[in-house]
Parts: sequence; structure tokens; C-alpha cells
Amino acid sequence: MARILIVEDDLNISKALELRLTQDGHSVLVSHDAVVGLTMATQGHADLILMDIMMPGGDGLTVAHTLGSLPEIEIPVIFITASKKPGLREEALELGAAGLFEKPFNTKLLMETVNNTLSN
Repeated sequence: MARILIVEDDLNISKALELRLTQDGHSVLVSHDAVVGLTMATQGHADLILMDIMMPGGDGLTVAHTLGSLPEIEIPVIFITASKKPGLREEALELGAAGLFEKPFNTKLLMETVNNTLSN
């Protein structure tokens, strides 16, 4: 059973993801802001992070950059965003993201990416 950290400020999205991932047999932790999410990730609570990009306390790209600068932490990140900012996908991939999904996202494709990422 994988431990998945959801860092998402939209309560409806985070709850829907939590329910789906739990149904798939994963252990799920949820944070609704970047600072708490970063703290949870650095304390070793996750095998994978599903993270929004724009949220209170900072943005997901900054959190991923911070995590990437810590050699003892290797947690794959899949971004979920409503942003249409040009170059965002490229920026996320440069940070080593396992994927980037725009809201509204295809849940089936997201779950396939989650499972593929965890199996690597």
C-alpha cells in the first residue's frame, strides 16, 4: 500500500482524490496549503505527492523545487492545476514531475499515472 500526499486547497478536489485513492488501496494524507504539505513531505510521510500549483502558503512548483534540493528526499510529484500559464508543463517537467494534469482532469488517466509512477 502506497502512501500518497495530496496537497490541494480545493476541498472538493482533495476529498474526491482521497476517496478514489483510498478505494484503490492507498493510504492518503491531505494538506490544504503548501507549507504544511512541504513539512509533511520532508517528514517522510509519502511515496508520491499529488500537488496543486497555485495555493495558499506558496506554489507547488516552489515546493517541488525545495524537495528536489534535498538529496535525502526522493518523492515523485504529479501536478494538478487550473493554471493556463504558458510554459508551465515544461517548467514542471524540468523539476522532474511525473506528470501534470489540467483541471478538470481525466480521473482515469490520473490514476493510471499514479499507478505507473508508483510501480517505477
